[in-house]
Amino acid sequence: MKYTVTHDLYGQIECTESFWTSKKFVTINGVALKQVGKMKRGQMTYEYETDEGKKQVIAKGSFTSGIQLLIDGETIQIDKGATLLEKIFCIFMWVILFIWGNSTYLCSIIPIMGGSIGGGLNGVLALVTLLVMKLVKSPASKIIVGLAMFVATVMVNIAVAIVFLMFI
Repeated sequence: MKYTVTHDLYGQIECTESFWTSKKFVTINGVALKQVGKMKRGQMTYEYETDEGKKQVIAKGSFTSGIQLLIDGETIQIDKGATLLEKIFCIFMWVILFIWGNSTYLCSIIPIMGGSIGGGLNGVLALVTLLVMKLVKSPASKIIVGLAMFVATVMVNIAVAIVFLMFI
């Protein structure tokens, strides 16, 4: 995901975060910052050269917790974390499908993928749902998108279960 913020002192700050690795690429006024160390616990350290000399920049957080830059003791909020509505919706979706997939009675009515394959599939689709819900601004739209993603996740689960049942 790509985030852009305009700061009074530093100008335009752009942060691009990899969805899979949480690795961050930061530019200030179009100049890419040089990474100094390895990523430790979600924090990456960069070096920023100014007229006054080199400054240490620490990028921490993720798209779920929020991304912040620390420059000379000043905290710059790049992105807010996921809202409570988004987190509850994704966890609720994953729990419902996890229970459904591991219940023989419910799977006899409508088969969906359970076990470790279903849990992993539903976990990935819950993260995709969170990512899509973060792109929408209004709470009503977030609920509609969340419900649509829930239906899409159920359909994917049914399709995967039917494919598995064909080979049994």
